[in-house]
Amino acid sequence: MSLVIALAASREAIIGADRRAIAFLGSCHELEEELYSGQIKNDQELADRARELGASLQISDGREKVWRRGDLLVGEVTEISARLSRRRRIYLTPGASLQVDITSGEDAGAEGAGAKGAGGEARIRAWDGVGCTVFGNRFTQKLAYEEVGRAGGRANEALIKSILEKAGESTASVSKEHLVLRSDVRQSDPKASLLRALEEYCKESGWRLCARQ
Repeated sequence: MSLVIALAASREAIIGADRRAIAFLGSCHELEEELYSGQIKNDQELADRARELGASLQISDGREKVWRRGDLLVGEVTEISARLSRRRRIYLTPGASLQVDITSGEDAGAEGAGAKGAGGEARIRAWDGVGCTVFGNRFTQKLAYEEVGRAGGRANEALIKSILEKAGESTASVSKEHLVLRSDVRQSDPKASLLRALEEYCKESGWRLCARQ
């Protein structure tokens, strides 16, 4: 999990993310803890510490974590192991956002197993109106919310870009490269548009949709 920042303002929606993907080839909880708590600042420190602990990693900076779905914006962070895949996703439009947890594999439940592909379960986590949402590890979330706080809660595209740049310079858990998308297309019924996009993704991917508990 790295860094996705989503802003639903009344007249625009903005989402940005880094591009790093890190796969641990085997378990190394000590290295994961150090990495995601911000103790490891750059790629050289990460390589050196992995060598000290005998851990094997695969790192790439090509993952697309934010994209467009028509006039809507979507962002996602993932956690993948041999047994299961977990994703946290946000759907965004001016004035509204929808957060969803998606689980595939052994934790998805038997009802999703016979669906298209590997199956899985999409569970609505939260509906939000105007506001800023951050997905990330402990360090990147803290950094992002502190920067938003310093700006008096007035997040905008420039602030999101600066947060992503600062995170890339502060921790090896995110890349220095990032992508920011913006939409000013306002929906007549924002919540209905977001829910329809989720339902379409569920149908395409074979996910069973569960409402928020």
